[in-house]
Amino acid sequence: MEINFIAIYDGSADANFLFASDSIKDCLGWSPEELLGQPGYILTHPEEREALALIHSNNVKDERMSSIVSYRARHKDGHYVMIDNVIHFCYNLLISTNFTLLSNDSIKHFMRTNSADESYLIHPDGALRLTDNRSSSQSNIKHLLSKAYPWNVNANLTNMQEPRFCLVLNRYSVHANIVFASSMCEEMVGMNQIYCIGDSIYQYVAEKDVDIVRHKIEITKTKGVISKLRFNWSRKKKKTTNDNEETLLNIEAVISCTHDGLVLVARLIAPPKTIRID
Repeated sequence: MEINFIAIYDGSADANFLFASDSIKDCLGWSPEELLGQPGYILTHPEEREALALIHSNNVKDERMSSIVSYRARHKDGHYVMIDNVIHFCYNLLISTNFTLLSNDSIKHFMRTNSADESYLIHPDGALRLTDNRSSSQSNIKHLLSKAYPWNVNANLTNMQEPRFCLVLNRYSVHANIVFASSMCEEMVGMNQIYCIGDSIYQYVAEKDVDIVRHKIEITKTKGVISKLRFNWSRKKKKTTNDNEETLLNIEAVISCTHDGLVLVARLIAPPKTIRID
């Protein structure tokens, strides 16, 4: 059976662990508490770290909504486990869903790699290659290798990052209840980071878009793909007893799924539109 878990890293060059879901212990033997604050590279194979650093730099520099790399992760008892690591860049965080890779020929691996923006494989000797079939793959690798370092000497990002927020949703509820929200949700869509916990994601989706969002979430859960969607986020405001306004925020999002939850990362793609609700 494919074991999987969620991990959240900071946006620094070390990609320090901020969170790991409980299933990381089933996959790699480590408890979440043992990894918090540790650099993500401590779980990687020494021969693959240079390639992983290049991918990490590229993800941060280009703010990739979704990329996937297959590499060896170190189990607590010392052996290595091949995993698919799906990364969603989210402003100052990297949100990842991670899957034990039993075979490069598995259907779920194929589905993930073909639904990500970019997909990489690191060979045992540390060589890096793109795993898609585009004719531009070789030039893309050269572009990746020539990327400027996105951090300065103080490990601070050198460019302003696009605002994005992340949600983790309960995959076992038909309501897709929110179990975690990153702080940018307040600034971007006016949703309280604390009080939204337990709410259904569908409470915040414009009524006309609920069915498509529900469909995409169900597809992500059953097929194992990285889903991309656009929908209107609804922010309602009561002005008077008989006068309500709804602000529609056009959202672009990516969703991936583990046994521990659904991960959704969103960005704004158009100015807000305010309408009156009769």
